[in-house]
Amino acid sequence: MREVRSMAKAANANKRQHLSIEQLNAIDLLVMGKTDREVAEAVGAHRCTVTSWRLYNPYFQAELNRRRKEVWGAAVDRFRSLTLKALDTVEKALEQGDAKTAVDILKMAGLDMGKDGSLGTYMVGETEAEKIVEELAERKRREEMYRVTPPPTDWEKQSVLRELQELEELARRLEALQARSGA
Repeated sequence: MREVRSMAKAANANKRQHLSIEQLNAIDLLVMGKTDREVAEAVGAHRCTVTSWRLYNPYFQAELNRRRKEVWGAAVDRFRSLTLKALDTVEKALEQGDAKTAVDILKMAGLDMGKDGSLGTYMVGETEAEKIVEELAERKRREEMYRVTPPPTDWEKQSVLRELQELEELARRLEALQARSGA
């Protein structure tokens, strides 16, 4: 198990080696909700450069998405922890005759009133293994049904990567032209 984890860490570190310090700093700022312009000013790059990283650099995109998942996961966990407080508030509100706000919070957390007026179930997913297998088989069948072409070859992936790199280079050239013209 440790070996698998260390291999995964090494793979992530290798992917990050494709990114400069400026790009890693830009990712940190984008994850915090900064705009391309704010990020560019902070890392000492042109706004178009940051935009081209986001649009045309798959290594940048992957790291940005990985970091966003981490942040989103923490936010979801924090939100879920509020459900117990919301239940306490519902209880107090019910005792006082006003439960609207607390019930709204519970709805946002995935709890809802059942059709019979009882508290519905939390969105956890299917509880019967057979139905889970059935859903997975159905999803796989739909994917296969819509697959018209085989998965992309390594050559096709390299071709796409070259195109993205060319677009990123064009964005850098445009930025340089804009900088020279004073725009």
